[in-house]
Amino acid sequence: MTTSRRDVLLQGAVIGAGVIAANMTGMEAWAQRGPAAPKLRRSLHGMALNDPILQTWRDGVRLLKAASGNVSWAGFAAIHGDDSGFKLCPHGNWYFLPWHRAYILMYERAVRQLTGNNDFALPYWDWTLDRQMPQAFTDQTFNGQPNPLFEQQRDATPTDSLPDSVVGQAVINQILTQAPFETFGTSRPIRPRRQNNLDQSWINCEFCGDGGTLEDNPHNNVHNFVGGIMAGAGSSRDPIFMMHHCNIDRIWWLWTQGGGPDSPDPLWRGMTIENNFFNPDGTSYSPKVSDLETPEPLGYTYVEVPIATAALTGQSAAIATRSNTFTGLWATPTGATRPAGIASYSASVTQAAATVAKYLEIPVDVDAAALAPVAARPSLPSGFETLSLAAARQHYLNGPRCFAFLRDFDVGLNTNTEYRVFLNCDYLSASTPTTDRHYVGSFGFFGAHGGHAHGGGEPKKPSIGVDLTTAISRVYGPSATAPGKLRVQIQPVALRAGGNADGSAKPASVEVAIVSA
Repeated sequence: MTTSRRDVLLQGAVIGAGVIAANMTGMEAWAQRGPAAPKLRRSLHGMALNDPILQTWRDGVRLLKAASGNVSWAGFAAIHGDDSGFKLCPHGNWYFLPWHRAYILMYERAVRQLTGNNDFALPYWDWTLDRQMPQAFTDQTFNGQPNPLFEQQRDATPTDSLPDSVVGQAVINQILTQAPFETFGTSRPIRPRRQNNLDQSWINCEFCGDGGTLEDNPHNNVHNFVGGIMAGAGSSRDPIFMMHHCNIDRIWWLWTQGGGPDSPDPLWRGMTIENNFFNPDGTSYSPKVSDLETPEPLGYTYVEVPIATAALTGQSAAIATRSNTFTGLWATPTGATRPAGIASYSASVTQAAATVAKYLEIPVDVDAAALAPVAARPSLPSGFETLSLAAARQHYLNGPRCFAFLRDFDVGLNTNTEYRVFLNCDYLSASTPTTDRHYVGSFGFFGAHGGHAHGGGEPKKPSIGVDLTTAISRVYGPSATAPGKLRVQIQPVALRAGGNADGSAKPASVEVAIVSA
């Protein structure tokens, strides 16, 4: 197999802990790129505390906090939400990624204007490399003055570290190989009905889609790891919010560079986000989602040397057709008949909610014959780093897969809690490691789900989708008899080691869906 320069760059991002742009200083990169080129968003990894980018961000935060009106720290934060709940931001539907791209871009442009540094671009916190909060945000002072990037209302200490199950390289690799967009980036609104027009209400229909791994694991759990105001709807009052969301944005960029593609559906690309954002002069900014798919025309990038945008060979017509099957998997309203090629099995949940002391187990009867090809599915070869992203994504789409959709969660107190999913584990407890072959993946809940919804309406209950395929093939394999019952297990654990986890959660139902080859 031939490997292009583009694949090498992407492999460096996927396998090499996510760094493409850390080897050249920002000033060198800017000098080479020229004034009209997109500005480089750099990693905080290894960035000196007196780096001009960090100093500009300190100055920008200080100036925004001193300002009032539309272009101010309080004004921008109010767009996202406050202590009473989320406002305009979408969570739990497919507008999550483009909306937040426009949102953090608003800060970037405002800081350029306020500081006069037209070369400024937001840095990102690569939590896969740097498991602890960056020092620039944990020091209370800088050069003898109060540090504008320090936020007193955080629960994580400077020595707390994020776990592998939330931000490890295996999690990032899994996310980057997913397809199509609604598997990767959370599904379209499907509850209480499927989206069928471009009305603005679809943008912030809170948790009306099925959350994917990117949003429900690293996004939600990093918010909760930092804690304090970062764990709620008012999270953008914490200056580390933008660095966290820059990394989410970078992962979307990497996913698209690896052949994506983003959803072609006009209900996604054609949506205009009306009057949610402000230009630096205080006027409103209303981008279309299609305007937000590519960062470079927006004025920033994540790599010094542009990567060619030609289609990758792995994205053939056959793979595109296969992607349509997976779109049907994620875009079917709850209770509706699944498309051809997808077998569905459901169970209501009557057991007690999952807690650290006692996991929740939901048995779902399935057709063993339909499950057998999933158990026999070959895994990626051990030399994963030799594959391009396109080849890895092709492997993901080819062959049968099995998913579990955990819907309409009732969530209790949710401090410092990561929820781990296991499958058919007879010895499960909070101490069972994520290296166990029965482990499926992790998720978390962001915001106060028992409180207020957008616009003061009825609070929505989050739903998530998890891919059971790898766990099924690990536990059973081609030589074992596939079971006629899958026991989906939810085990809460402490997100910050040594801290108390008081989270509890219970879905109303679980659907197991098997996609045939």
